[in-house]
Amino acid sequence: MQAFLIDSSIYIFRSYFTLPENWRASENQFSTHAVYGFTAFLLDILKQKDPAHIFCAFDESLECGFRHQLCPDYKANRDLPDEALAFQLNACRQLCRVMGITEMASNIYEADDLIGGVASKVRLENAQPVIVSRDKDLTQIIQANDLYWDFGKSYPKTQQEMEVQLELGCNQMADYLALMGDSSDNIGGVPGIGAKTARQLLSHYASVDVIMEHLDQLQDLPIRGAKKLADKLDANRDQLFLSRKLATIVTEIDEAPALGAIGWQGIHQDAFAIFCEDMGFANAFASRAAVLKSRNF
Repeated sequence: MQAFLIDSSIYIFRSYFTLPENWRASENQFSTHAVYGFTAFLLDILKQKDPAHIFCAFDESLECGFRHQLCPDYKANRDLPDEALAFQLNACRQLCRVMGITEMASNIYEADDLIGGVASKVRLENAQPVIVSRDKDLTQIIQANDLYWDFGKSYPKTQQEMEVQLELGCNQMADYLALMGDSSDNIGGVPGIGAKTARQLLSHYASVDVIMEHLDQLQDLPIRGAKKLADKLDANRDQLFLSRKLATIVTEIDEAPALGAIGWQGIHQDAFAIFCEDMGFANAFASRAAVLKSRNF
């Protein structure tokens, strides 16, 4: 039994940046091209997998989440969505409800955390989490029986396959990001340590904690610039551990739904037709939705 846990923003923004603005909402004439792409994506995954359990996680914690309390500069390089984009993001959440898919956002936790929280709960009920994303940050929650699926680009991969691809353990991803930093999230890391050096360090030591316990040994490692590594790490100790806190996905969230709460209910066909009309899609998706499981309110 599988539970498909979707990192919604990845697929919404893929459409936002690649599709033409060919569709408009009847309510306000805002473009709905991202909603169009997300609708097509959900219909594809429902048709391919006919999932018993599916969950979509959304982000609403920019500037207010717990990571911003730890570090005000976290994601300070990102702007809040304008009115037009916010409309499309809200419409995508509405779409999930019309399609019978459980969705959730939080002003404390990010979508990655919500996925981590749901994954922890469904494992307790012997379900296999299938993480649907292309965000490598999420690989840190992948365990031995889980799958990671970059939908549309690759097949669902096991933990072992992902670790070969990443060249490090999935459970080392937060340490890796802490060492090298993550410019997309404005996580500082350790100046002077890049991706290659971070991987090399983690090939010798299991985690940041172990690295910091063996600073006196780093000069002897077969790594370029090894003699300066201990000084760099020691001088940036606080930033290193803060960076790891920021990069670590939370997997224990009380309010995250359990397996029984994410069962796919089927599409409410009448509501879906009205939604598509309101979004300016006309009958573009009618035939694709009609062959999928349906429900009544």
